[in-house]
Amino acid sequence: MTFMRPAAGASGNDASAPATVRFDLPAQPLDAALVAFGEVTGYSVLVSSELAAGRTAAPVRGDYTPAEALQRLLAGTQLGARFSGSNAFTLLALADAPLMPAPVAAEVTPATAPLQGYAAVLQRSLTRALCRLHPDAFGRYRLAFQLWLDERGKVRAVHVLEASGVEQRDRAVVQRLRSLLMDGAPPAGLPQPLTILLTPRPDPGADCAPYLALAGAP
Repeated sequence: MTFMRPAAGASGNDASAPATVRFDLPAQPLDAALVAFGEVTGYSVLVSSELAAGRTAAPVRGDYTPAEALQRLLAGTQLGARFSGSNAFTLLALADAPLMPAPVAAEVTPATAPLQGYAAVLQRSLTRALCRLHPDAFGRYRLAFQLWLDERGKVRAVHVLEASGVEQRDRAVVQRLRSLLMDGAPPAGLPQPLTILLTPRPDPGADCAPYLALAGAP
């Protein structure tokens, strides 16, 4: 799975907001394009690595809303987006999930709901763990890694894909992740590994505040 920016959060943009964003994304492998899209918009994406493999994103250049840009980026990939929140979405085969320009909870099918819901579980679990680990650093660095979960949602393996540049911090993050139990078990058949990209946040203090206030809680 590729889950871009789950713990890093989003910029606060909404898929239905009229505001436009300047994009300058070349045609490139879909995985790389989704990372770049997430960096520009702050959106999170959950997509099977097998689904994205071998697909090329269309170039996106100009001023568009995030939903418009996403639709252009996915042109020709036979994939569509289904939003699981105001700034988080999953990608599924177009036959199963045509592109939706905005979150429409009522139209989430039972088959896709567990997958979409687990994106929120990942975001909450990772944000809480990393905020408590490094409250003064979370949301201020870039780090990419892969996770493998067991049937309970406990991390059974971690692999760093892109270091943050601070070796001691990266070691601490990996050590914390190796003992992490997600807030819920993954849905049956969830493809793994999960690829996580953390990027700098506009207001990391606000992201961490709810979890630090409850730091004494189990």
